[in-house]
Amino acid sequence: MKSRVAAIFAADSAGHGRPVARDEGETPRLSVGLATRCLVALLLTFIAVSMCAAEAPRQLFGKTVVMGWNEYRVQRCDDGQLKRGHTASSLLVYVSENGRLFTRLNRRGGRGGSNSNDLDPEGGNKRSGTGSAGNLSTRFEGSVLAIQNSMQSGARRIQATFSGGFTGCSLQVRFGKDGGSEIRHRTMDGKMCNIISTDVSGNACSIRNGNLVGG
Repeated sequence: MKSRVAAIFAADSAGHGRPVARDEGETPRLSVGLATRCLVALLLTFIAVSMCAAEAPRQLFGKTVVMGWNEYRVQRCDDGQLKRGHTASSLLVYVSENGRLFTRLNRRGGRGGSNSNDLDPEGGNKRSGTGSAGNLSTRFEGSVLAIQNSMQSGARRIQATFSGGFTGCSLQVRFGKDGGSEIRHRTMDGKMCNIISTDVSGNACSIRNGNLVGG
């Protein structure tokens, strides 16, 4: 949005580049067109922030959204190894009585490795284990709870969609590439690998009373 505002000011300067005669001591005034465009830019900024950071639904205050899924992955590592593996993930998001979000992500590999993340409402991310998510964010987008996990390249999006009245939910887990780059991450054994394919199964989502995240 800053670049948009800068472009608006640049356009105004380009259209009014000639010197303007003023009485000595006169205070320069914004043109009506410039003032209008600045107001529009501010409104767009407010709308964008509101859309990206919707308030938690009051029906979920004091409750935990419980999510789980499995990933079956084929990946090629920097050492040339082609790896196939399975990871089970569990994700808890507690909505406090004040509407603040507390997130815990636990992942366990088929070979015994594991990692975890604890995310507080201010964005503090307590990580444990090799390959834990380095860039995790949780927010509501209307009636959808979205958890974004950025990787070395690409990202994972975990999305809980709620039924009417917020009495139940369904889960989607999707992966996205960063432009034309492969999805790239660090595995639980410390290797850097490019993900060739991922199959997600066993999606589960439910709503429980109370704080299951703890802390």
